[in-house]
Amino acid sequence: MIPSMTPLYLGVDAGNSKTAAMVCAPTGEVVGAGLAGCGDIYGAETPQDAVDEVFAAVTRALDEAGAKLEQLAGAALRLAGVDWPEDREFWHDTLLAHWPAALPRSILNDGYAAIRCGEPSGTGVAVIGGTAAAVAARGPDGALWELAWWGQHPMGALGLAQEAFRAIVLAELGEAPATELARAVLDFYGLDSVRELNHWLTRRVGAARHPDRARCAPAITAAAVHGDPVAMGLVAEQGRRFARYAAVAARQVGLSGDGRPVSVVLSGSVLTAQDSPVTSALLGRLPAYLPDAVVHQAVIPPVGGAALDALAEGGAAPDQDVLERLARSVQERGARR
Repeated sequence: MIPSMTPLYLGVDAGNSKTAAMVCAPTGEVVGAGLAGCGDIYGAETPQDAVDEVFAAVTRALDEAGAKLEQLAGAALRLAGVDWPEDREFWHDTLLAHWPAALPRSILNDGYAAIRCGEPSGTGVAVIGGTAAAVAARGPDGALWELAWWGQHPMGALGLAQEAFRAIVLAELGEAPATELARAVLDFYGLDSVRELNHWLTRRVGAARHPDRARCAPAITAAAVHGDPVAMGLVAEQGRRFARYAAVAARQVGLSGDGRPVSVVLSGSVLTAQDSPVTSALLGRLPAYLPDAVVHQAVIPPVGGAALDALAEGGAAPDQDVLERLARSVQERGARR
């Protein structure tokens, strides 16, 4: 039981597939958590729908913690869709209308949530390959940079799927090499033909939505592991893109070029899957683009990184012990459920 006078900190990680909220103590002990739907103002049906999902996740986390907003010592919101100044202003104004003005809070792109998931200092580069992809960096002087709309290549599970669908359709037309990806993807979705797949992807009513498209990523990586040349090429290119954008992010915040180690934290289902060929490809390419990179696998989910951001912004200075304690707390809660 957390004493009633203990300061509590809120982290929020909002994406397209889900929004997660976490309340923790300065020690890293998790006392409340909540989940809701899409919290991306670009991805939800309306911006208000995204707001409702974020508030729902926060309410559930606070309810489980037995706490109120007024009891929080700080909050860090890491939100997909915070890509431009007006996006941050939208959330600032929204929170100001619903939350106590005195509650310290920061609002950043969701890419930043993952940095402290493997580097408790919060200085470094986060490379996230989940349903979509995000890359963000924080420099030694606090400089920030996120990939957001600067990214010009499809990455993450959606990126793999998009490139695989293109390869399958072109192969069906005789305009690209034959590939086992066709059979792997059709079997995954229970479809009978490439024509049926193409129809499902592009039809006017009932077309596949992003989460459904992204689900086939494990089938694509499995085809690469089994030696399909086209799948292997897609995986290798994904790794190269992640490595290059990690180097761009480090350069933008002054983390590269002086010989000092650069923490690169990998997060997201594509990059943390066991024996992920995309991760292998990324690691193979990274030294060429960012020679001083020191790679860390995330040990907590991104919402935990957001909670550690809230701790840091509140002066609690999370260190490796706090990170490990938070990781244990997350595991224990998962085991109890």
